[in-house]
Amino acid sequence: MLRLKGLAPVQWLLSLPLLLMGWASLQGWRAERPLLVALAGLACGLAGVALVAGPATWLKLRLDARRVRTGGDDLCGQLQHSWHTLGRCLRGWAGLMLVSLVLLLLYQLSWCWIHRHDGGWPALVFCLPLLSMLVAGAGLMKRLGQRWRTLEAPGTALLGVPLSRASAPAVWAWVERLAARSGAPVPDHLVAGVDQCFFVTCVQVTLEPSGHLLQGRTLYLPLTFLSALSQEEAAAIIGHELGHFSRRDSERGSEAGARLSQMSAHYQALAREGEPAGWFERPVLWMAGSFLHHFHLAAQHCRREQELLADRAGAAMAGEAMFGQALLRVIVLGERIDVLLGTPGREDLMQALTEDLRRTPLSFNHQVLGRTVAHPFDTHPPTRDRLRQLGVTLDAELLAQATRAPTDRDRTWFGELVGAREHEQRL
Repeated sequence: MLRLKGLAPVQWLLSLPLLLMGWASLQGWRAERPLLVALAGLACGLAGVALVAGPATWLKLRLDARRVRTGGDDLCGQLQHSWHTLGRCLRGWAGLMLVSLVLLLLYQLSWCWIHRHDGGWPALVFCLPLLSMLVAGAGLMKRLGQRWRTLEAPGTALLGVPLSRASAPAVWAWVERLAARSGAPVPDHLVAGVDQCFFVTCVQVTLEPSGHLLQGRTLYLPLTFLSALSQEEAAAIIGHELGHFSRRDSERGSEAGARLSQMSAHYQALAREGEPAGWFERPVLWMAGSFLHHFHLAAQHCRREQELLADRAGAAMAGEAMFGQALLRVIVLGERIDVLLGTPGREDLMQALTEDLRRTPLSFNHQVLGRTVAHPFDTHPPTRDRLRQLGVTLDAELLAQATRAPTDRDRTWFGELVGAREHEQRL
C-alpha cells in the first residue's frame, strides 16, 4: 500500500479547510467595510465547500473500489473512469483552497491599504504565510495537471523471440489443439524467452532486443521451465493460460495491471519520493494513495477469482491431479530459476539449470503452499488455495513427480517440437 509515513490524513483533510474557515471568519468579524466582508465571506464559503468535497471524494473512491470488488463493475473501465474523476476532484479541492487563500491574501492587502495611514503596514507580515501556502498550492496544482494526463496505451517489454508459424509449425499445431480443447481463441503470437514464467497478455508487447511490436493475444513460453516439465505438465499450465483468453480475463486483467502500474508511477512522481510532503500536499497525496491501495485490493480480488476459474481450464487438459503436479513443479522450479537468473555470467541458462538440478534435487516443504506463481502483470492466489479449490490431495506420488529430476524426455520434447517440420505431434 502507498502511504505517507507519519501522517494523520483524515485530520489534515478536515483541519486545513477548517483552518481557512476560522481565519476567514475572524477576518470577517473584524472587517469594517463591505469589500472586506465580501472577501472574507467568500473565502470562508470556498473553504467550506472544500471541507465537504474532500471527504466526499474519499468516500466515492471507496465506493467505486467496492463495486469492482463485488463484481458490480468492470475493473479496467471503472479504474480509468475513477482515476480521471479523482484527478478532477483533487484539482477541484486544491483549487478551492487556493482561491480561498487568494481571497484571504487580497483581504489582508486591502486591509493594510485601508489602514496605511494608521500604521497598518506592519500587518503585511501576515501575508507571508499566505504567500508560502500559495506557492505550495500552485506547485501542487501544476504537478496534478502533469500527472493526471491521459494514460498512455498499456504495453510491456519482454526479452524473447517470436515463434512464427513458418519457423515452428509443430508448436503452433500443438497450441492450436490445446486451444480447441479448452474452447479458447488461438493466440496471435507465441514468444519464447527465459526470464519469465508462463503467461498471456493482450497489451502491446515490445520484444527486446529486436524492438519488434506485437499486437493482440500473446502467449509467452519460458524455455527454462519447458526444459524441465513434461509435455503433459506444460499442456496443463498452458491450458490454464488459454483459459484467460476464453473468458477475456487477459484483456481486462493485463490492461488493468498495466494501468495500475502507470498510475503508481504517476503517484510516485506526484509525491516527489524522497522529499517531505508539505501540509498542502498531504491530503491530496493521501487520497491518491488510498485510491491505489483500494483498487489494488479490488484488482487482487478479481484476479483471484479469475485464476481459480482458469485453473479449471488447466485441469481439463489432463485432470486435476496433473494440473496440481504441474503447478507445484512450476513453483519449486521457479525458485531455482530465479537464483540462476540473478547469478552473473550465466550464458546458457537451460544448461545451467540442468546441471543445478543434477547436483541438488528439487525438494518440497509446506512453505511452498503459501507461495504464488510469478507473473509480470497479475497476482495469483496462494498455491494452497488453488489446490484446495481443485480438490487435489498432496499424496506421496504427486509430490515425488512434482520434485523429480528432469528426464531426458523432459529436456528434449519441446526442442523436438520446435524443430519438427510436420504437424504430426500429438499430446
